[in-house]
Amino acid sequence: MNFFAHQDRARSSTRKLVILFVCAVITLIIITSLLVYFLLGFTESSNGQPTFSAEALSSDIFIYVSLGVIGVVILGAMFRLAQLRGGGKVVAESMGGKLLNTAGNNADERKILNVVEEMAIASGTPVPPVYLMEDSAINAFAAGYKPQDAVIGITRGCIEKLDRDELQGVIAHEFSHIFNGDMRLNIRLIGLLYGIMVIGLIGYYILRGSFYRRYSSRSNRKSGGIAVLGLGLVIVGYGGTFFGNMIKAAVSRQREFLADASAVQYTRNPQGIAGALKKIGAYSDGSYIKSADASEISHMLFSQGLKAGFTGLFATHPPLQERITRLDPYWQGEIAKNTKPGSKTQSGQVSGFAGEATQRSAVDSIGEPSAEHVTLAAKSIEALPDSIIEDAHSTFGACMLMYCLLLELASEETEKKQLEILESMLSQQQLASFHAIRKRASWVSRDLFLALIDICLPSLKQLSATQYRTFMSILSQLIVADENISVFEWCIFKTLRYSLDENVSREKLIDLDKSTWACEGLLSILAVVGHDDEEQAEIAFNQAVRELDINRNFTFRAAFSDRTEVLEKACDLLKNLKPLQKPRLLKAMAASINADGIVRPEEAELLRAVGALLDCPIPPLLDQQKFI
Repeated sequence: MNFFAHQDRARSSTRKLVILFVCAVITLIIITSLLVYFLLGFTESSNGQPTFSAEALSSDIFIYVSLGVIGVVILGAMFRLAQLRGGGKVVAESMGGKLLNTAGNNADERKILNVVEEMAIASGTPVPPVYLMEDSAINAFAAGYKPQDAVIGITRGCIEKLDRDELQGVIAHEFSHIFNGDMRLNIRLIGLLYGIMVIGLIGYYILRGSFYRRYSSRSNRKSGGIAVLGLGLVIVGYGGTFFGNMIKAAVSRQREFLADASAVQYTRNPQGIAGALKKIGAYSDGSYIKSADASEISHMLFSQGLKAGFTGLFATHPPLQERITRLDPYWQGEIAKNTKPGSKTQSGQVSGFAGEATQRSAVDSIGEPSAEHVTLAAKSIEALPDSIIEDAHSTFGACMLMYCLLLELASEETEKKQLEILESMLSQQQLASFHAIRKRASWVSRDLFLALIDICLPSLKQLSATQYRTFMSILSQLIVADENISVFEWCIFKTLRYSLDENVSREKLIDLDKSTWACEGLLSILAVVGHDDEEQAEIAFNQAVRELDINRNFTFRAAFSDRTEVLEKACDLLKNLKPLQKPRLLKAMAASINADGIVRPEEAELLRAVGALLDCPIPPLLDQQKFI
C-alpha cells in the first residue's frame, strides 16, 4: 500500500469514525430518553407517595430529548474542534509541551532535533517543530491537520533513555502517522469524543448545583429531582466515556502495527524501534503519561499512555509484547534497560544499510522514504557548516538565509538592486548581521538549498504575524527586483508560503482529464528548465505525456511570455486533483526528469514545490534512482 492508498484508507477510516460516532449518539439518545421518561413518569399520589404513571408521558418527549442530545453533542464537538483549529501546536501546548529551543546546547535536545530534521529532509516534508514534555515516561506523538502544521511532541524520558537508533525508530513511527493521514483523523476524534462526553459534564454541574440549592433552600423535593437528573446525566456521561474509549480503541490499534512496519521500512533497522519498545517495558515509568490531559490524546501516542485495565478492552495500542515480537521474531521475552542512552549510530549512518542502491520509483517513495533517503538527508546536514545550522535555528538567521539564497543566483545587476532593498528595509545592525550570514552561506552548494530551506522552516514558523508579513514582503521585493521571476524564485516563494501560511484553502476536487491545459503548461516548463536543447526538451515532454495517459492532444510549448504566471495558474488548479490521480501527474514529471538521466537542481526544486502544493512529500532524488 503506497502513500496515496494510505491517504484513501485514512478517508475510509474517517467514514468508519463517523459511523461509530452516530451509533454512540443514538445509544446516548436512547439512554437519556429512558432517564427522562423515568423522571417525568413519577407523580405524587393522594397519600403523598410517588407513583409511576405512564399517562404523564408523551411521545414528543423522545423527539425533544433526541434534538437536545444531538444539539449538545454537535455544539460540544464544534467547540472543541474550534479550540484545536491551530493544529498540532495547540495539542502540544495543551499537554504542557514547550517548544524546543533550537539554539540550545543540551546534547539530548540537539540529538532529537537532528533526528527529526533527518527524517523530514529524507521524506520531503517540512521539518516539524519539536515540543518537549517534562515527563519521565518514554512516549511521543505527531499532531496536526497536515504536514505543514504538524508538530512532534516528545517526553524528556524518551530523549534521555533512548539511544540514537531507538529514537530514530520512534520518530520514523511518528512520521508514518504524518504520511498516512492519521493526524487529521486523530484531531477529529478528540473533538467528536468531547462532544459525546460533554453530556456527563452538564450532569456533573447540575448535580453540584442541586446539592448547593438543597442546603440553601427549604424546598428539598424539587432540588432532589434536579439532583436525580444530574446524577442520571453523569451516568449517561460515563456511558459516553465508555463508547468514546471503545471508538478510540477500534480506530487506533491496527494503525500502530502499520506505523511500526513503516518505521522499519524507513530505517532498515527493526532493532531501533524494537529496542525503544523493550525499554518501555523495562523502566518503571514505562510509557504512562502523568498529565491530566493524557486521556484526550492517548490514541495519538507512540505507546500506551494510560493504564488499560485488566481486560485491555480500552487499550488504544496493541500489547507491548506483540508489537516487539512482530519486529523481532527471535525475541525471547527478555526486557532489560542494559543499553546506556547515547549514540550508537552517528549522524550520516543508518544501521542495517550499507550503501545499497534502491531502484524504487521516486513517486512510489512519496510518504515512504527509504533508508538511503535517510542516509542522504544525514549527509546533507553534515555538509552544511555548523554556523549555518546555528543560523537556521533562529528566526532572524532563518529569514536572512532565505534572502541569501535569492541573492546567490542573481545577476550582478539584480544583486545590486536586491541589496538596495535590504538596506532600505533592515536596520544597520540587522544589515551587518545579514552580510556576516551571507559570507558563511556562500559555502553552501546549490544541491543543499532544499535541505537548508527545510531546516529553516521550524524557526520561520515562530515568526509573529507582523514579522511574517514583513518577511514575505521583503522576499517578494527581492524576487521582483529584476521584474522577472525565475522558476527557482517561484519555487522558493510557493514552498515557503504554503508551509507557513495557515490560511491556504482547498476547492472542489477535479479530475486529471479536466486539467489538460494546466498539465501541458507545467510539463512544458519542466522540460525546458531541465534541458538546454529544445529538441531534447520536447522528447522529455512527450515521455511525460505518455506517462500521464490522458486521451487528449498535448502541444509542447518551448517559450512563454510569463513562465511563473503559467505555473501559478496551473498549480492553483492542479492542487485540487483527486488524491488517487495525483500519482499520474507526479510520474509524468518524473518521466520528464528521467529523460536524460540527469537531475538538475531546477528540476528537483520544481518537483518538490509541486509535490508540496499537492500535499505529496517528495523525498530527495537519488543520483542512481530511476524516477519512474
